[in-house]
Amino acid sequence: MSARKHYDVAIVGLGTMGSFAAVELARRGFSVVGFDQFAPPHGRGSHSGGTRIYRLAYPEGTGYVRLAQRAGELWDQAAEQLGTPLLHRIGMLYMGYPDEACIQEVRESAATNRLQVETLSAGEVCRRYPAFEIPQDYVGLLDVQAGWLDVDASIASSLAHAQTLGVECVFHQPVTGWDASATGVRVHLRNETVTASSLIITAGAWTGKLMHALRLPLAIKRKVIAWFEPLAPELFAAGRIPIFAFPENFLYGFPSMPGLGVKVAEHYGGSYLADADSFIPGPGAADLDTIFASAAKYMPRLVGDSAQAHSRLRHSATCLYTMTPDDDFIVDRHPEFSNVVFAAGFSGHGFKFAPLIAVALADLVLLGKTSLPIGFLSLGRPSLQVGARL
Repeated sequence: MSARKHYDVAIVGLGTMGSFAAVELARRGFSVVGFDQFAPPHGRGSHSGGTRIYRLAYPEGTGYVRLAQRAGELWDQAAEQLGTPLLHRIGMLYMGYPDEACIQEVRESAATNRLQVETLSAGEVCRRYPAFEIPQDYVGLLDVQAGWLDVDASIASSLAHAQTLGVECVFHQPVTGWDASATGVRVHLRNETVTASSLIITAGAWTGKLMHALRLPLAIKRKVIAWFEPLAPELFAAGRIPIFAFPENFLYGFPSMPGLGVKVAEHYGGSYLADADSFIPGPGAADLDTIFASAAKYMPRLVGDSAQAHSRLRHSATCLYTMTPDDDFIVDRHPEFSNVVFAAGFSGHGFKFAPLIAVALADLVLLGKTSLPIGFLSLGRPSLQVGARL
């Protein structure tokens, strides 16, 4: 730590949301210190796995579409400022029966928001993308403006930029607690206390522990990701296929990345942990067998049949989802302390919104409000109240 012990804003958690919030606050001219118990990017957070999806046609609800559109603009601006490509718009192809809930929701989202989504028959899908083999009564919906985000480059370059703007980033520094009053906050570390006028908490799976007095309805889910060496690498190459998704547990994947292979995972399913500090078991057969089966069903040129799939596996890993009861984020001010703001519960679909959440957090902590349409993400919404969770 430097000699300075008081800052305009302290941030606890410098991963996805915290790193971008640090940049946003520093750009506005405020002194900022940020703490993280790890050194992001790392393998203990919701950002683990190297890539994340950016999409506009949103099955989770129309409230996210406007946010995703604005976030896309901010990703482009961030790439220009940071000098590295972050958002790669290659499209996302949803495949399933026409009456599948996800297919219907994507179609409705596209129609309601006038999004550029192309409808393909099963034959058209297989001719255009021979990597996929789908039933003849499936359809494909191609979200043309979707793509993938480079997680590690986003967080690493954002943190580096924050430091050039004067942000003091303190890594491998757990925060043991905090307290607040109307005039300021104190952030307690192992060997010292730092003061600030305001506090932002973006601690991912550890947010509930740091804000235990609020009894936030957050649950920690362990998820498994797998990377495969394709049998027909030319069919899965970048530029040859878009991001893809199938109905079973919302299985999704990415084109082959150099040195990594084809990443595949299930958005639904997973096992819950008692808390973020629990032992996280490594991927096992119970996690991988369903991925193997779905990959073999739809992409035999990736893994062969389900018995062969294990031999095509290059690597597997875990990441953590921090879930809310309704799968919507929480972005709000503390109900007791107006100078404490937090963002949590991104439920496995938050990374794409990072630069926009940063703007919202900066607005809330400095102005007390934001013009961004995030009212549906408030702590006070009915679905988060105790009665709604019984």
